[in-house]
Formats: sequence, C-alpha cells, structure tokens
Amino acid sequence: MKDLVNKIISNAHILLLVYGLYGAWVTYDEHTLQVEEIASRGAGVDAEIAEAEKKVKEIQDFLKKTDEYKVRVEEVAKNIETVQKQLPAETNDTNILAFFQNEINSLNIKDADFKPGLEEKSTYFISKDYSLKARGTFLQFLIFFERIGNADRIYNIKNLKLSVSEDGQKGRFQMVTGEGVIQAFRFNPDFKVDRGF
Repeated sequence: MKDLVNKIISNAHILLLVYGLYGAWVTYDEHTLQVEEIASRGAGVDAEIAEAEKKVKEIQDFLKKTDEYKVRVEEVAKNIETVQKQLPAETNDTNILAFFQNEINSLNIKDADFKPGLEEKSTYFISKDYSLKARGTFLQFLIFFERIGNADRIYNIKNLKLSVSEDGQKGRFQMVTGEGVIQAFRFNPDFKVDRGF
C-alpha cells in the first residue's frame, strides 16, 4: 500500500495537470456558452432596437401628419366660422316680408300672400320658412326669384309649384298661380366648431 501511495505521490503532478486541464476545459465551455448567450441576446436586442427605431419613425411621421391635419382642421373651422358670420344674427320677419312685398309690388304680381312658418334648427344655421301664394305671369315670377337670388341675405326656394291660372291670359302672357316656400337663414349661436384638440 505504501508503494501505491508513493506511486500516486510521484505521479501527482500528472494528476494535477489533468485536473487543471479539466478545470480549464469546463471554464472554457462555460465561457463559450456565456458568449453565445450574450451574442444571441445581442442579436435579439439589435432586432428590438431596429423595431423600436421603426416605431419611433412611424410616431414621428404620425406627429408630422397630425400637425398638418391640425392646420387643415383649423383652416376648415375658420372657413365655417367665416361663412357662419355671413349669416345674420336674427330673422326679422318684418324686414323679410317687407323685402318680399316690395319686390312683388314692383313686379305687379297680384294676390300675394306671405306667411311666416316655423324655424328649423340645423347644425350650422337656423332656417325659417315663408310660404308664398300669388298670381302673375311666368316672367314676373322668374324676375321675382332672380331678385331674391341677388338679395344681400341668403334665401333658398325650398319648393315651388307654378300652375296655369283659371284667369287665362293677360295680354300675350299666360297667367300662372305660384305656391312655394322660401327659406331665410340665420346663424346658429349654439354651434361652435369642435377642433378636436
């Protein structure tokens, strides 16, 4: 046994060398695994960085477009407000009916009857209907509606029915009975343009 122990001690340097080489190989193997893990994480991080950079570019493009859209929305809102300000603040029945009556009288249209109707609220404006019933020639009605179209105030002919009058002809012109609804507008004070930002 003593010989065995002496042999082991005499060859201890070989055992130490083998043990050291084994330890070095284990350390090298662990180090290689760590390097591969870090490299694979680096590739994943690179992909995440590329994706994040792409998202940042998309966000920057979106912000740029958002600013452009804000400018457009502001321009549209200003246009709406400008058009809305062109409408009068109130619908004065007396003035409107006097305007209609003056035009009717100047054209010598007979049996004219105007009746104010109800107001109808829309998003941007409030309209009021005025019913019309009168007798005259087609040319007289044509000139009357042309004058309404050229008025300072905005009017709309909502509906119109011209039919041959029972009176027959007046000179060389056929008499017609006209019935219709004319709308007058004013701005809606409750409407405010929502710009959304």
